[in-house]
Amino acid sequence: MKKYLNSFKQIVGAQNMITDPFDLKPLNQDWQRFYQGKSELAVTPTSSKMVSEILQFCNQNNIKVVPQGGNTSFVGGATPVQDELILSLRKMNNILEFDTTTSIVTAESGVILQSMNDYLQTYRYQMPWDLGARGSCQLGGNIATNAGGLNVVRNGPLRNYILGLEVVLPNGKILDLLNKNRKDNTGTDLKQLFIGSEGTLGIITKANVLCAPIPEQRQVFFLELKGFDEAIQLLRSAKQFEQLGAFEFMEGRILQRCLPFNPQLKAPFEFKADKYYVLIEICGQQIELEYYFERLLKHTEQIVFNQNESELQAMWRWRESVPENLHKMGHVLTYDLSIPPDKFEWFAEEIYPERKGPYNAFYGHLGDGNIHYNIIFESVEEMHKEQERVEDKIIKLTKSLNGSISAEHGVGQLKRHYMEIQKGKETFGYMQELKRVFDPNNILNPEKLL
Repeated sequence: MKKYLNSFKQIVGAQNMITDPFDLKPLNQDWQRFYQGKSELAVTPTSSKMVSEILQFCNQNNIKVVPQGGNTSFVGGATPVQDELILSLRKMNNILEFDTTTSIVTAESGVILQSMNDYLQTYRYQMPWDLGARGSCQLGGNIATNAGGLNVVRNGPLRNYILGLEVVLPNGKILDLLNKNRKDNTGTDLKQLFIGSEGTLGIITKANVLCAPIPEQRQVFFLELKGFDEAIQLLRSAKQFEQLGAFEFMEGRILQRCLPFNPQLKAPFEFKADKYYVLIEICGQQIELEYYFERLLKHTEQIVFNQNESELQAMWRWRESVPENLHKMGHVLTYDLSIPPDKFEWFAEEIYPERKGPYNAFYGHLGDGNIHYNIIFESVEEMHKEQERVEDKIIKLTKSLNGSISAEHGVGQLKRHYMEIQKGKETFGYMQELKRVFDPNNILNPEKLL
């Protein structure tokens, strides 16, 4: 890479290059610190034209490129495998327009999700998806991974809200798919190929996103349940609520172990390891508190609800702090799966009958069938020793339920070896063929997804 430094300096300028090993270290490492790249150079372009020139040069010289947004991937999707060039979109962070008539925002891909919401707050709108990493994840990365998050029950998947994209192809050509029409029935919708493609087909540089109005009211209910069956019965009832915004599930054994890591938070209950907890958010223009309270109370003897915004945020913090707290407990294998909601507990019991073995527990978006299953080990050696056996079982169980090995985190490096099992040989073959069409020299995010 060093022999190309002057060439990249001519394209992006010295101020848009990172060569210091200290500054490169966090860019070479994934959020979970599972993967470690060896890149000696990162570039931070400031325009689509600059991205185009970088990719054109890399394609001509067979230089591998890893696109990187907020680097919050759980699967090593934005981390170099070897010494690839890191192309960070962090400086392409302009919000270009919000159309108040259509409620469509146009922005560059490096805009941080929280920054976008802060901007839209003025207009009483928000992004139609929400993630725990909202303070660092970026628009382009969200789109490239078709990120899920906390609002899928209410709004549906992210891809439903992407109306247009600007994408730079591996050969440097800028593909203009920007579009602010809610209806466009003119053949194959090419932008959908790039949503969820994890930066393997092109680099997203701009997007048109349909935004969601901020609800006038939000009400959170935190419930304690005796068993998992009660949680499923509650879910069936809650699905009838027109104003259902979120339905989140946590095992008591997780919340109990999270207590030492959340000393600043007041626990809504005395968390018990053998209990189950559900957080439900209701949102809309006008919420009848008594209506929801009475119906939810039928499913539990223990229920609390927020009296103000501060309490609402505190309740959500209990749910959102779970992933980061798990990583403070030891070395974690975390699996993000789509399976039928009523199979969550059965799934965990199949992996470790009677929950014996290393500490294992699950939580997640019960409302849309997305389980986060976690196994915590005291040492890296112990984790690696168990990983292959556990993953083989997890993949087979997920396949038997017609589920998905990635609900919202993507495939990246972590799950690419299981893609042919997940998709089937024929479908996976067409995915590989698409890669060859867009990137015949395989320069873009190599050894990811496919």
